[in-house]
Amino acid sequence: MLEHYPTIEGLDRSEKHLVEEVKKGLSQFGFFYIKDTIEARKKIDKQLENLQSSVDVYYGEDAYTGQGSVFHGTYSRFEDGENLAVKPYFGFISKLLEIISLALGYPKEFLQEFSRQQNCGFYIYDREAEYIEYIKGADAQEVSIGPHKDRSLITIIISIAGFEGYKQELGWFSIPDREGYIMIQAGTLLQDLTQGAVKANVHRVRGFDSSKALFWSNLAPVK
Repeated sequence: MLEHYPTIEGLDRSEKHLVEEVKKGLSQFGFFYIKDTIEARKKIDKQLENLQSSVDVYYGEDAYTGQGSVFHGTYSRFEDGENLAVKPYFGFISKLLEIISLALGYPKEFLQEFSRQQNCGFYIYDREAEYIEYIKGADAQEVSIGPHKDRSLITIIISIAGFEGYKQELGWFSIPDREGYIMIQAGTLLQDLTQGAVKANVHRVRGFDSSKALFWSNLAPVK
């Protein structure tokens, strides 16, 4: 099935090609692979060592009930220009938002303006020690993170071992890790904005969760 998943070989392709591929990926699957031109896979572990001011936030909604009280974790939020280590992500996300805007039939700057209005920022998941110890002992077939949708405009998945998606006509299916690629998936902010034209990717994780998730969102703190 992997050969059928939408894959983009980088943001330096023609705008027309990018718009067509992004539109296909988001409308059919709610996600697409893209070449890791910013070397996120190579650099993310080092970036995770230097997170500061992490806050417990709600990051997901139950896939069946829409409730979000179960899906929370510690994340560090970054703004453009405040940390050189994450600066490449901002240019990457800016270009992605332009292409996604065009793919959805909006002006190029539409999602950037929406992001400003909604106070969206860049979040990196700071995995808690307790959770890391839990997943070390997780059975390979155990569902370690239950079915949910991300509370994001888009989520960047750096590595995705044990990651599974869901579509009604397919049931649960594996979304394999791909060396040299990262995955972009739609969240509930994009789903709500498009009135369901783009579906937030329903997903879960089995066994050892190596996925490293970066959110473009306005995640609400746990109170």
